[in-house]
Amino acid sequence: MSEGNQPRRVRVERNIYRRATGVYEVGFKDGGGKQRWRTVDGGITAARAARDTILSQRARGEQVGNNSRLRFADAAENWFQGPVLDLRPATESCYRNAVEQHLLDRFGARRLDTITPDDLAKLVRDLRAHGLAESTIVIVIGVTNRIYRYAARRLGWVGTNPVSLMLSSERPKPSKGKRRRIFERGELEQTIAAAGEPYRTLFTVAALTGARLSELLALTWANLRVDDIDDAQIEFAHQVDRRGNLAPTKTEGSARTIPIPPQLARLLAAHRHTSAFVRPDSFVFATRSGRPFSQRNIARALRAAQVKAVDDNGHPTFPVLHALDESGNPVPVAHGVLPSMHSFRHTVASRALLAGESVDEIAFMLGHRDANVTRAVYVRELSDARRRTMRRSRMVAEFETSSAPRTKPEPMTPATAGVRSR
Repeated sequence: MSEGNQPRRVRVERNIYRRATGVYEVGFKDGGGKQRWRTVDGGITAARAARDTILSQRARGEQVGNNSRLRFADAAENWFQGPVLDLRPATESCYRNAVEQHLLDRFGARRLDTITPDDLAKLVRDLRAHGLAESTIVIVIGVTNRIYRYAARRLGWVGTNPVSLMLSSERPKPSKGKRRRIFERGELEQTIAAAGEPYRTLFTVAALTGARLSELLALTWANLRVDDIDDAQIEFAHQVDRRGNLAPTKTEGSARTIPIPPQLARLLAAHRHTSAFVRPDSFVFATRSGRPFSQRNIARALRAAQVKAVDDNGHPTFPVLHALDESGNPVPVAHGVLPSMHSFRHTVASRALLAGESVDEIAFMLGHRDANVTRAVYVRELSDARRRTMRRSRMVAEFETSSAPRTKPEPMTPATAGVRSR
């Protein structure tokens, strides 16, 4: 057969074809029965993934016609007007920031099928070079993945999601980001001691329960069961969003009831005695008008307590807050240098892990969806805890070996002497 009579594409396997150039295509019929072809960016594995996606969509009765000209910006806006509307305002704001700050300028005008895994790998490298935290880059790539999945599911786009083809070495590494700042040594106790009420009580609850700040601010007196201090409990059933509105907890697993020690029960009972709002539906930590505190107010109160905090010798607990430049002005404190409100949560988890608590128990206490979330967030702490446990066990074994009494040699008797004689 002459070169001019060669077929345009050769069938490789069901619905997968290869062109003379080596490029793979997936052949399928859309909802109207029209034959369609989809070029695949990748090898046979990518072609099989694209074929399986298309056939699954067709089996579910979904649209499989290829909206090949769909651009990233349009897909993103459709996604925001779709499933994102059902998310919490804070989550929606986080996703919008990822798209508007890091994705639109780079990919907005491009068609979805022209964005490659190499483009995303370069995006990760560039964001990392600009100093973004690995956790932030995870969000950016995760948002990209969600936009592609929505485009394939609802917008008639057929193609290979480039996020799925990224190599593990190209993906962001949350575990290699900066360690989460926790309260070290006496910082926790000294900070709480320096705080005024009602912040001292709030900080104490945070330090013992590891609850999210939004959950602490949503507590009502109906959520506290402190009449029997030996069986006292706190129920975390809601959260307060950044607008001050009561909302469901972050996930279904976030709603939980945890036991508290008698000392904390007495502290909360004393706080109720001095509170102006004590109805069951009143907020435990309320402003003068009865509204829940804002997260910004609590952050300011924490910083004020850190400024006042001193150690046993009367020295500042956080010297960086008292440092002055050559002109006598306070030196700016970089983000992450000081413990934040979220550090209470990380401190509780880290101490529990190092104390040998199970990951499942810590996941419940923190209100994580499941233990896998806890493992992902605290992978370093888990690794440190395992290493310490193994090191401690090895040292115990070595100590027992080295300190065990040695068996004295048997005195030589005529019988044993005879064994050694010629």
